[in-house]
Amino acid sequence: MLNKYRNILLLVFFLHAGFTHRGNAATKDSIRILFVGNSLTYVNNLPELINGIARQDRTAISYTSFLYPDYSLEDHWNEGKVKTEIEKGGYDFVVAQQGPSALPESQVLLFDYTKRFAELCNKNKTKLALYMVWPSKARSFDLDNVIISYTHAAEKTASLLCPAGLGWRYAWQTDSSLPLYSADNFHPSLTGSVLAALTIYGVLMRKNNFDFIEYGNCTWKNEMAEERLDILKQSALKAMNQ
Repeated sequence: MLNKYRNILLLVFFLHAGFTHRGNAATKDSIRILFVGNSLTYVNNLPELINGIARQDRTAISYTSFLYPDYSLEDHWNEGKVKTEIEKGGYDFVVAQQGPSALPESQVLLFDYTKRFAELCNKNKTKLALYMVWPSKARSFDLDNVIISYTHAAEKTASLLCPAGLGWRYAWQTDSSLPLYSADNFHPSLTGSVLAALTIYGVLMRKNNFDFIEYGNCTWKNEMAEERLDILKQSALKAMNQ
């Protein structure tokens, strides 16, 4: 089962590594986003979930993705492709993540490479947004340290923080049965990815509500009840406002 799941992840990776999506014709509300990370972003096609939310908000998005299995920000930095892409200019936001980064040595690396990317973004007139993830289910006790790690890295580099991991916590406080994990108990289910998408879009666009999202217009409406979506909206807003 896990081997089958891993093969699916690798297939999705090949479809999204270095992928560029062009949205509708540019308008005054259009934004360009560069997604940098690993399978926690490309599973369930998180960039396209965000794009779907933007369409309901009548905002046009175009995005490019550099998403590779098991990559950290250090890996992306050393490889050089993301640096070259940022230096081309024209991006409004760079949305970046790595693994949970809960251990002390991982927290140091997250901060170090967040700082490097933040400085590069500033030089090229774009804003870094750090996408906070979550630990595996087996290490759920590490969620506090994940939150601390990502929050510290964002605050110390004056980057935006997209606190999806904190949103997961608030969602579980409302309904502990919410299936935010997928079958491997680490990657997000569609429900978990939608919550992350709400959090990221909300932070980037400075939203104070998600009233513009109509359940009937969601491409994934058949995958979850409207009541569940309401929980995700409120959890994302609560996390954004912390």
